[in-house]
Amino acid sequence: MGRRIVFLALVCGMGASSARLEGQTILAPSGRALFSGATLVRSTVEIRRSSLRTDGEWAEVTEYVPSLAVVYGFHPKWTFIAAQPFVSVDASTHVDGSERRESSNGLADARFFVQYDGLYRRNRPGGLTRLSGVFGLQAPTGASRFSASGVEYTGGLVFEKAMNLKLVLSADFEHTFAAESEEGVSVGNRSRFDAASAYFVISRSDPPPNASWLRRFYDRAFRHGAYLVLELNGASQDRAREGDREIEDSGGTVLSISPGIQYFVSDSLLVELSLPIPVVKVLHGVQPEPESSFVFGFRYLF
Repeated sequence: MGRRIVFLALVCGMGASSARLEGQTILAPSGRALFSGATLVRSTVEIRRSSLRTDGEWAEVTEYVPSLAVVYGFHPKWTFIAAQPFVSVDASTHVDGSERRESSNGLADARFFVQYDGLYRRNRPGGLTRLSGVFGLQAPTGASRFSASGVEYTGGLVFEKAMNLKLVLSADFEHTFAAESEEGVSVGNRSRFDAASAYFVISRSDPPPNASWLRRFYDRAFRHGAYLVLELNGASQDRAREGDREIEDSGGTVLSISPGIQYFVSDSLLVELSLPIPVVKVLHGVQPEPESSFVFGFRYLF
C-alpha cells in the first residue's frame, strides 16, 4: 500500500498541484495579479497534507513545494514568467498496527509563461479594467518521479478590475494539456480557476498624541499597506491514462476557500500568507484526499 499511496500522491496530486502553481494571486509563483507589468522575484513554500483510509488501513501524505519565480515586464502590455518548483514528499502508511514511512524529493518541471495585457484595457480615475491572455509551457526538466516526461501546454484568460483604489477583483481560467510519457502514461488534462477579492488597507496619517495603543499599532503596522485577500480556488483533472486505458483511481475536482494577506514590509518587499481550506472534494476512485494547505512567501519588486 505504501508505494501505491506515494504513486497516487505524485501522479494525481502533483498533476493537480501543477495547476495550482500556475494560478493567480497568492497561490501562484507567477505573481501576475496585482502586479501585472511589473518586474519581480517571488519565492513561496506550499505545504499540503492529504490522507487515505480504507479497509482498516490508512496513510498520510505531506508535500512540501518551494518555488522560485522571476517575473519580467518587458513591455507595458507583455510579461514573461519563469518558475522552478522543487518537491519533497513524505508518506506514512499504517497497516495492522505497523507503520512504514517513505520519502522522495527532487526538482519538478520548469514552467514558462507569457501574458499579454492588451485583449481589453480601460483606465479611468480611481479604477482599471483589464483582460489578459496567458500562454505557457511546462518543460520536462524535473526528476523522473516529478516530471510529466513531455512538454505540457497551458492557455487561459485573466480578468482584473480595480475599484476606488481600495478593492481589486481578479479571476482567471487556465487549461493545461497533459503530456504523454514514453511509456504512454498521461496524468490527464486539467483546468483551474481562481476568483479573488483583495482589499487594500494603509495608515494615512500619524496618530494623534492621545491615540489608543490599537490605533498606534495599526498606523505602525500598515504604514506601507497590505492587501487582505479572499480567494475561491478550483482545480479539475481528467483521469490519468495508460495507453488507451483510464486509471480509475485518479482525477477529480477540488474547490478551496483561501483567506490570506499580502503585507508590504516596504515599498518593494511584500510578504504573503494563505490558508487554503478544501470545501469540495470529488475524487475518482480511491485517492488521498486533501486535508489542509499552508502557503508562505515573499515578492521583491524592482
